[in-house]
Amino acid sequence: MSKKVSYWVAGHLTGIFEIRDMHPDPLFKGSRGAGLSINRGVITTIQPSKRERIEIYYDHQEISRKEALVTSKVLDLLGTDVELKNFQISHEFEIPLSSGYGASAAGALGTAFAVNEFLDLGYPDMKLFQIAHTAEVLARGGLGDIIGLYQGGAELRIQEGAPGIGKTVSLNGYNEWNIGTVHLGPLKTSLVLTNSAKRAAINKSGTELISELQKKPTFENFIFLCAKFTKEANLASPRLKQQLTVLPANVFGGQIMLGEAFFIFYRNLKDIIILKKKIPINYETICENTIKRCN
Repeated sequence: MSKKVSYWVAGHLTGIFEIRDMHPDPLFKGSRGAGLSINRGVITTIQPSKRERIEIYYDHQEISRKEALVTSKVLDLLGTDVELKNFQISHEFEIPLSSGYGASAAGALGTAFAVNEFLDLGYPDMKLFQIAHTAEVLARGGLGDIIGLYQGGAELRIQEGAPGIGKTVSLNGYNEWNIGTVHLGPLKTSLVLTNSAKRAAINKSGTELISELQKKPTFENFIFLCAKFTKEANLASPRLKQQLTVLPANVFGGQIMLGEAFFIFYRNLKDIIILKKKIPINYETICENTIKRCN
């Protein structure tokens, strides 16, 4: 058993998706869609605890196992021996929670990798990615973030499922664009995934736009289709819709799925200098190396 193990995992943002979660095996459930990984994420640290139980902390605040659904599910999937150990899991969030930034996926992967090393469980990387994906699906934390993080960069998910089962391709040309995000508030993923009307709207638009993106898998095409999906899926709040209407002519936007937040895509910084004074833009960098050991 190690004294302390920390992993950083990138956030992942989706702009277009189609729900594909009817398969009985969670490994084969997921989403088709398109998104990107960013250089802000979650740091997960595992260390010994003096208490005779597993402790979980979000930004130094202890929370219950019932509240930390995805992290708890990862622990369950890692095996029964994990529950016999006394240790502390701490998540430090560089990205917003429940807002489409992939915080639960980053926390799930960080937990899987850190606990695996801390307790010397010996699981290979692919198994850890699949455990994290399964935990996300079972806890309704997300459907496609884990395989997006497995690839890194900007991706088109052409077949649903966990890494090793689902399939992705890279979106070309993202280095030609600058990216920002604006976070307005949380949006509960599970409430959308269990709403039949919203699911139908998502899949009707998502199926068509993913097909279009497959024909021309460029980042620029993703940007334009992301804006179209925002309108057709109709998941955005009136506040978010209003902010998207005031973007300058050379700046493009789309809702981050699933969150009360949106992308800003632009080529020149001067295009958003005035906009930056009006709304709180976070400058983002697309990340290819999505998981790193910190210590």
